[in-house]
Amino acid sequence: MGTFAVFDHTADVGLDVRGESLADLLQTAARATFDQMLEDWPKEVETQEEVRAVPPKGLEGDQGELLVDWLQELLFAFETRRLVPLTYDFEQVGPAEVRAGVGFGQFDASRHRTRLEIKAVTYHELRVRQEPDGSWLARFILDV
Repeated sequence: MGTFAVFDHTADVGLDVRGESLADLLQTAARATFDQMLEDWPKEVETQEEVRAVPPKGLEGDQGELLVDWLQELLFAFETRRLVPLTYDFEQVGPAEVRAGVGFGQFDASRHRTRLEIKAVTYHELRVRQEPDGSWLARFILDV
């Protein structure tokens, strides 16, 4: 799995993420995002669901849009059903679409503690690029 580092940003949380592949980058970005939100996590997968991310029409191929849509889908699952992504089985990872079977654990406020409330993934300072060695880098800011 890739790595991530938090960087200082006024009133928000910035993340620099590195992955060996685009799939690894997306998985690591999700882990980094939920690490900012939760102090501890569910341990077991309770449900498996397909998560699909697609950039808006006209922005197909924009890796930044793909990353934002991916993270927003996962945040929506947490906000609406208290699901925490734990495992990822990527079926398709391409510039126009990501599809993955995601294993979710159930967040329980009586057992799990939170850190920050993440409102959204912003477009401010958003960057996603592939390095010459094939690895991927992303920088994004979470609105808290």
